Amino acid sequence: MAKALFNKYVWLIDTLQRYGRLTRREVDDLWLKSEYSEGKPMARRTFMNYRQAIQEMFDVNIECDTSTYEYYIEDSEALQKNGGRMWALNAFAVNSLLHESEMLRERIVLENIPSGQKYLRIVCEAMRENHILLLSYRSFRRMTGTHAPVAPYFVKLFRQRWYMIAKDFTDMKIKTYALDRIASLEWSDRTFVYPEDFSPADYFADCFGITYDDMPAQEVVLKVPALQANYLRTLPLHESQVECERTDRFSIFCYRVKLTFDFMQEIYSLGYWSVEVVAPPVLREAVISHLKQNMKCYEK
Repeated sequence: MAKALFNKYVWLIDTLQRYGRLTRREVDDLWLKSEYSEGKPMARRTFMNYRQAIQEMFDVNIECDTSTYEYYIEDSEALQKNGGRMWALNAFAVNSLLHESEMLRERIVLENIPSGQKYLRIVCEAMRENHILLLSYRSFRRMTGTHAPVAPYFVKLFRQRWYMIAKDFTDMKIKTYALDRIASLEWSDRTFVYPEDFSPADYFADCFGITYDDMPAQEVVLKVPALQANYLRTLPLHESQVECERTDRFSIFCYRVKLTFDFMQEIYSLGYWSVEVVAPPVLREAVISHLKQNMKCYEK
């Protein structure tokens, strides 16, 4: 019963997100086409109960424009910018869609996230109760594993891999751990105090991907062919992205970002698109050197 109600809440949020504004009649027409209605219209009292439950559970307000009698999600842009809440709502919406489309199960292909199943729950539980975890970890870059008590600050998903960002009590530094490289993770009886002034969003604000560095952010300028520019418009490389110039042949995109390992790798991969690094000079030279090294491999 609770699961069925939960799916209905998600359906209503997802429907208003997709259509923007809907009257009660329009909501009801879409509701009758869904599997959740069982062929019965949504009573006004039920709709109002759903609105209240959605506000309490998801902190999402469904408002009514009294001039048009249309319902809409209040401050939808702010909701879109809330990465954690949007990820959760999108995940629930996809799950709801798959439930509705049971007969299409074999025609919907999803990506597997191997690291999210074994350790994600224990990490989230430790974060919720501020418990220190006993970590045994094997990095791809080191021959030997590490063992340390860590305080899990937050988790981040990047390219099908879950990462835990945690404070290592052996050297008191904040580090990033891929969940699929964890050998073991045990619950300890010790707790930690989550710093009030710490912000996960600010921690990676000027970074691309999962690599953090204390280096200052730099102004990066890319010249992108017109066709490929469409991809960057619909899926920005970084939240600081600004299209500074647009012509029939190319676009100029500007960023403020740290030149971390992940970002450098992404810039190298954009070479397939014939993307040109205009600035800064240090990044341009790094790309040139990288291309020359690649050429040597093929010249052999």
